[in-house]
Amino acid sequence: MAHCPPALLDDIADLLAELRGWSGIVEKSPGVFYAGSNPFLHFHLIKDGLIEGGRRSADVKGRAGWTSLDLPRPISAAKRHAFLRLLGARYRETKGSRPVSARRRSL
Repeated sequence: MAHCPPALLDDIADLLAELRGWSGIVEKSPGVFYAGSNPFLHFHLIKDGLIEGGRRSADVKGRAGWTSLDLPRPISAAKRHAFLRLLGARYRETKGSRPVSARRRSL
């Protein structure tokens, strides 16, 4: 499975620009992001013969491993929202954030 060419990420360019501003996120090569020294996000182009040019997916890494999300092109508002939610959740995992209710409170 090949990495997705950067030209096919144009419809999510604004989302990727926002991601580049997150603390600790580094884009090592176009469309390949790391959280610190750990891989965090990359994109694949899946050639299946059914769709001309193939399908696009995003792989996002969290504590439990990689999660793959189909990203149609152009991306719908609903998929964009789901993708951003997934990125935020996995990013918080890499930062060791826990919900407020799970944090230890000092007296």
